Amino acid sequence: MKKITLAVITLLFVSTAIGQSFESEIQLVQSIYGKEKKDIINEFVELDDHQKSDFWILYDEYEVKRNKLGKEKFNLIMNYVNDYGDIEAQDAEIFMKKLIPLRKDSDKLIDSYYKKINKKTDPVVALQFYQIENYLADLIRLELLEEIYTTKQ
Repeated sequence: MKKITLAVITLLFVSTAIGQSFESEIQLVQSIYGKEKKDIINEFVELDDHQKSDFWILYDEYEVKRNKLGKEKFNLIMNYVNDYGDIEAQDAEIFMKKLIPLRKDSDKLIDSYYKKINKKTDPVVALQFYQIENYLADLIRLELLEEIYTTKQ
């Protein structure tokens, strides 16, 4: 999984370096990450044949909403990266007033889909979904932070 995450981070920073627009960067990263991520989910979440349809319908619905939040976070983080080292107190306040609600919204989204998946499949499948989604989200957060602090020093 680290390989996938590193590929995403590399794409983020390489595409910025060659001057693509933010929107095309976001679409590229999400399309690549979404496909690989779905493969990871498929391997990690143990579904019976009768659970697959309900799970994947909910998962695809979840991914649409997660991608929307991801675009907002991506833009915010890229602004932070571009301004790193030159951030004033008021800029930090503005950044955090945007970041904290996005983090809460992401957590609420995972929580709400845990409940939906639990109702449509079973508690084990819902737990596996919840675990892998949180693991991947935390892994990406960690990789982004490492990239920001090692690139800008």
